[in-house]
Amino acid sequence: MARFRPGVAIVLSGIVALSGCAVADIDTPEMAEPEAVAEAPPVAPEPERIAPDWVQPASLSPVEVCKVQDGQPQNTRGVLEGTQVNGVRVRSNVGFPLSGYTLPIEGEANLIVAMVSFDDAPRSELTPEGFLAPQLEEMTRWSDFWSQGKFRYTFQMVDEWINVPVNHADYPVRPKVDQQTSRQNAYQISRMVTEALPDGLDYEAADGILIYWAPGIDAFEGDIGLQGFERGMELPTPQGPKGMFFWSGNKWHYEDTGQMTQELKAAHTWSFWVYLMLDSQGLHNHGPGNGWPNGLQQLQVPNPEFSGALLGWDAFKLGWIDDEQVHCIDPGDMTDEVRFILTPQEIGGGERRLAVLPLSDSDVVVIESRRPVGYSEQWDPSHSGLVVYSIDPSIAELNAGVQAGCGNDPAFPKWGYYLYPDSFDQSSEDCRDFTNFFVREGDTLTHGGLRISLEFSADELDYVSIEALAP
Repeated sequence: MARFRPGVAIVLSGIVALSGCAVADIDTPEMAEPEAVAEAPPVAPEPERIAPDWVQPASLSPVEVCKVQDGQPQNTRGVLEGTQVNGVRVRSNVGFPLSGYTLPIEGEANLIVAMVSFDDAPRSELTPEGFLAPQLEEMTRWSDFWSQGKFRYTFQMVDEWINVPVNHADYPVRPKVDQQTSRQNAYQISRMVTEALPDGLDYEAADGILIYWAPGIDAFEGDIGLQGFERGMELPTPQGPKGMFFWSGNKWHYEDTGQMTQELKAAHTWSFWVYLMLDSQGLHNHGPGNGWPNGLQQLQVPNPEFSGALLGWDAFKLGWIDDEQVHCIDPGDMTDEVRFILTPQEIGGGERRLAVLPLSDSDVVVIESRRPVGYSEQWDPSHSGLVVYSIDPSIAELNAGVQAGCGNDPAFPKWGYYLYPDSFDQSSEDCRDFTNFFVREGDTLTHGGLRISLEFSADELDYVSIEALAP
């Protein structure tokens, strides 16, 4: 309880009394009239943007002209990547036809999927239903969208963790240390996992097996994978040995890699697995712009931006873009300016999804329209317009260099490079900044005696013109 202090009360009373007298003797001044505030002039409305009055023309040249053949010898073209032909390891095709493939590209590819632990790498708190199911649903949605309904990934998900009763550390997979032993261990692990799977799975319908490891798999420094065509490396099934696709990640998925945290990697299991599927469906991946967030074939986890797009040229090779949706332009057929309208890759359907200009056997120019929506919604809103790249189907060899450098560096030979608009000073190029390659409204790009112009960019269409320059 507060104690009564009479002195304080008397003083306060005196202040109140004096204040009351003072107020009575002061004249109240008249209040000044407020100054009139000038009204801001009305803001002129933005002029209405009107798209050009163009009609989509027929493709200038037959689409077969733009299905440029791969530069490999005829006896290796279309053979499965990694196969030995006359002592030479076959690379995947850059040009047509699509390389030989393990997984189907039409109808559906069916995968058995399981979460697997070991005695020395126990299960986590994640569950197949809570973690795997949403990832698999996203993979199916992705395949429906990018194939335009021609293909889908489907799954047989094992609804409980599977434990392989061994220490995984007894089967190290360290290809940089010992490639041969790592290969043997990887095959042994894949057999043990397959044998541990539950009864009731439909192996006849299955095209392969996907595995999500428990944390603690530090001895797996490389992926454990089989393409399904290796003789003597069949997997055990209730119906007998069967050559099957088998793939998993490695300890990379449980490590922070700069801005790519292990949480982000887990959330993008779907995009990493799609990348693996595409590699086994005949694509080469890793370009153009390897490591850039322009599509999941180049970067599978946000760093910090991300796009889940499929490269237009590869969708063309897969047959997921219809022939009628490709605007084929043989420069030899050009007698005047060529005009056409492209639908962005991130927007479904459209009359034209791609333009292809085969300048030579080693320089095939591809034009796509892109937007920061849908599978590229994590892009900054300014990332919009055309992207143009040149691919080289005649390239003699593809090796580890295709993953080296920082995306577009010619010091590391690659099968494809992005081309920059004329307004960009390439002497100041930072090959880590993928935003420089966008051709925006009003920009031109000159290459191979042609000038490509983006005349108008609407929300869902890009209006493109191409003219041949004088010799």
